[in-house]
Amino acid sequence: MQTDNKIPLYGFNNLTKSLSFSLYRVHYLTSEQAVADYHAYINKTYSSNHLEQLLTKICHAIGGNVLNIASQEYTPQGASVTLMMSEEAKPESLVAHLDKSHLCIHTYPEETPQQNIAIFRADIELSTCGIISPLKVLDYVIEAFSADVIDIDYRVRGMTRDQRGKKCFSDHDITRISEHLSQETLQTYQIKDSVMANNHLFHCKLARRSIDLAKHIFNYQPQQLTLLHEEQLNKRLRSELADLFIGNHRHE
Repeated sequence: MQTDNKIPLYGFNNLTKSLSFSLYRVHYLTSEQAVADYHAYINKTYSSNHLEQLLTKICHAIGGNVLNIASQEYTPQGASVTLMMSEEAKPESLVAHLDKSHLCIHTYPEETPQQNIAIFRADIELSTCGIISPLKVLDYVIEAFSADVIDIDYRVRGMTRDQRGKKCFSDHDITRISEHLSQETLQTYQIKDSVMANNHLFHCKLARRSIDLAKHIFNYQPQQLTLLHEEQLNKRLRSELADLFIGNHRHE
């Protein structure tokens, strides 16, 4: 059997730690021109090239090396990037060692805003084997997207053995995802944890506590808004975030 192209493994423990995000950003678009400007902003800000840079930074943040990247742009909007990575090579080694780890991202911009509301979603999946922990990048990913609502899943799959040969189904302690978030993130977001510890499955939802119209109204110009209009938009945006956080569909 030909083995020349195989990458040797080290520190491989047969456990897969998978971290998944759905990140939502909500914008209010005030005019047809704002819609056109918004689409141009999304296509530029979340292009495959920029997403490659983001995934590379995430890879390095958890102590990984980039092996290869594949990307794709979509029409009329959206992009996907997949990055294969390894753990940092040992100092005495000149070869990166693959631990069957990967990062991928898909973006889902709304092409047609509904009642002036445009929702952008990005899904990120990070799966690692070996000693690197994907939980290190929770705050970085949330901040990088300036997300308004975040849906996070974390799961440990498989089994490994310790040095005595005993089966292990987890290689680290975790009681809930939110315990790995910074104080700043905890203060910024409303948080709801769900845990199925016996199945090594953890879920967390976050929603921004306060509304800043300057961040939610695209091409924000405060002089064009009356106090009443600001109050109405604040209420509308709070309702949109609540829908995404709770997961209910309003019938109007």
